[in-house]
Amino acid sequence: MTEKLRFVIAGFFVGLAELLPGISGSTVAIAFNVYEKFILFLSNLKINNLSFNLKKLNQLFFLDLIIPFFIAMAISVIFTSKFILFLYSEYTNGFLTSLAILMCLISLLIAFRLKKEFEINLYWFIYFLAGAILGIILNNIDFVSNDPSFFIFILIGFIAFSFFLLPGISGSAILLSIGVYEIIIGSIANVEFEVLVPFAIGCLTSLLLMPKIINFLLSQYKLNIMIFFGALIFVSGILIFPS
Repeated sequence: MTEKLRFVIAGFFVGLAELLPGISGSTVAIAFNVYEKFILFLSNLKINNLSFNLKKLNQLFFLDLIIPFFIAMAISVIFTSKFILFLYSEYTNGFLTSLAILMCLISLLIAFRLKKEFEINLYWFIYFLAGAILGIILNNIDFVSNDPSFFIFILIGFIAFSFFLLPGISGSAILLSIGVYEIIIGSIANVEFEVLVPFAIGCLTSLLLMPKIINFLLSQYKLNIMIFFGALIFVSGILIFPS
């Protein structure tokens, strides 16, 4: 398989993963061995790196790989969002049950992977408890009550894309945790610009600001971050089980 084809296939499955809570797009990117270049591409997004020299741009941003990756990702999101919205709308209980189980399993998988690196002690329980409490709090906050503002959707886009950059943490799982998953998926499927425009602005803002911050946080506090958000997703998965 050529590298370009690998990036195209990876883009399609990353797009699909980002629509399914519990599956991390970054984890899929790692599985296809494209995550490192993707993060490097984001880290190189600086004004002083921009140029009309296409050869230089390609060396810095891997455009021959990244552009097909994003095109495949966009195609995946556009075409599979309608199917996922159909499942969510027509088979709500079954769909939510499947997502809840998936989110819990992914959280347990995160814990299993971390057990070799993290000694279970008081700090482990503190981070786990903090993540679990935040999951409960988020589940009880209505982020889109009445008429959600333009700014709220910018914030949601910022949050979703930031979590997209974290390996093992699903951006859609966070959207589900804060109760906006159906709105965002529906807006993508039905091309609702009043939601998509501010959401895209939030994603773009995160893309420009967060890669270096996330790289720093992961290099310094990776285990703590993964335990915290693993607990958040686990509790959120339990809470979305249909009653």
